[in-house]
Amino acid sequence: MLNLIDVCKTKEDSQRQKSYWNTYHCQNKIISSKNRIYGKYCKNRFCTVCSAIRKADIIHRYYPTFKSWEEPHFLTLTVRAVKIKSLSKWINGMFRAFSLILITPVL
Repeated sequence: MLNLIDVCKTKEDSQRQKSYWNTYHCQNKIISSKNRIYGKYCKNRFCTVCSAIRKADIIHRYYPTFKSWEEPHFLTLTVRAVKIKSLSKWINGMFRAFSLILITPVL
């Protein structure tokens, strides 16, 4: 974070610099009460602590749905960045690929 703060100083980006400082100080002061830990979270997307908390919250919200599935699997489909002219073609291709995955029986 300190290196990113230095870059913001050279580019005079005070808003991003503030975000990086918040992340640097995230969980600097932790309070423990009744077997739970509390702190002041920065909630920035690039903070590993806050990202982990956000991920756990999402899993907790979707767990009732996952629990009802017979064989749940996590799948991430990614491609490199594409030019805007071919974006719709790539999106349609991803939907086609995903529909083939859903239709194909598991061996």
